[in-house]
Amino acid sequence: MNKKIVSIVGARPNFIKAKLISDELKNHGLNEFLVHTGQHYDYNLSQVFFEGLNLKNPDVNLGIGSKVPGEQTAGMIIRIEKILSQQKPDAVIIYGDTNSALAGALSTAKLFIPIIHVEAGERSYDSQSPEEINRVICDHISRINCCSSKKSLTQLKRENLSKGAYFTGDIMFDLLLLNFKKAYSPSKKIPKKYILFTLHRAENTQDKLELKNILDSFKLIDIQIVWPIHPRTQKVIKQFNLKLPKNILLIPPVSYKEMLWLEQNSERIITDSGGVQKEAYWLKIPCLTLLRKTGWTETLSGNWNQLVGDRYNKINALISKKIVGEPDTSQFGDGHAAEKTIKAIRTIF
Repeated sequence: MNKKIVSIVGARPNFIKAKLISDELKNHGLNEFLVHTGQHYDYNLSQVFFEGLNLKNPDVNLGIGSKVPGEQTAGMIIRIEKILSQQKPDAVIIYGDTNSALAGALSTAKLFIPIIHVEAGERSYDSQSPEEINRVICDHISRINCCSSKKSLTQLKRENLSKGAYFTGDIMFDLLLLNFKKAYSPSKKIPKKYILFTLHRAENTQDKLELKNILDSFKLIDIQIVWPIHPRTQKVIKQFNLKLPKNILLIPPVSYKEMLWLEQNSERIITDSGGVQKEAYWLKIPCLTLLRKTGWTETLSGNWNQLVGDRYNKINALISKKIVGEPDTSQFGDGHAAEKTIKAIRTIF
C-alpha cells in the first residue's frame, strides 16, 4: 500500500530543499501532496523556483501572503490543519526554520501525525532570532530529525533528541553539486568585478538606524555591490526614505541558477542568509555575515565566513582579512542527502 506524505513549503529556501526530496519520494513510490503556504508569493520569490528547478506544482496554495508573524503563522495553522484532516497523511515533511515550517509542525503535532524535519539541529544560540525559536520548536516535536551537518546531530544529542535523529547531509549541498556548472547570468548587465549582497532578516531591516548603518558602511567599499533585492526590503527602504550608496546596483530577485552564477563570479559575498553563507563556503567565496551569531559555525573556519555584528565601520578590514586553508565540505555530507532522508523517513513505516 502506498504511503502518503504531505510536504509543506512556503519560502525560497524551502523550495530549493523540496526539489530533490520530491524527486526521491516519487522514485520510491511514495505519494506526495505538496502544500505551498504562500509565505513567499511574489513571482520572483516563488514561481520562478518551481519553474527553474522543475519542482512539481503545489497541490494547494494557501495564499497566506505577507503579514505580521503571529497573524501569518496562525492563518497557516488553521488552513494546514484542515488539509491534513482531509488528506490523512502517514507523515508530514517540513523544511528549515521558516514560519511555514513552524505552522506545519504545530498543525501536524496536534493531529498526532509523524513529523519529518529536514535541516534539523541547527542552532545560532540567539534567543531573539525568530528563526531560532522556530527551529527549536520544530526539532522538539518532530519524530524524525534529518541533520544537514555533523554538528547539528551532536546538538540534538545534547538536547536528548538522539532518537530519530540522522546525519543525512545538506540537501542544498546536493542541489548545488548538481547545478553549479549549469548556472547562468541574470538578464541585467553585471559588472566584471563585484561584491554580491543579500539582506532580508527582520533584525536588519525593521529598524531604520540598523538598516541605515548597514547601507552607510558600503560607502567605505571601493567595489561595485550587486544587490538582488527582496521586495519587502525595497519597500522598507522607501518607507524609511533611505538613500543608497552610489556603488550599489539593485537588480530584481533572481532564480536559483542565476544566484549560483552571481555567487560563483563574485569577489566576496555579504549576506544575512543562512543558505547563502553555506553556498559561499561550498563555492570557496569569502563571506561576511551581517549577524552577531550564525547557526553555520563550520563556515567560520579559516575566515571563509566572518560575523560582522555591528562592526560596520570595520567592514573594509574584514573584507581584506586573509583566508586560511580550504573549506571542509564533508561536514555537510557526500552529496546524497536526499536519498538518506528518504531512508530515514522509511523507518517510521
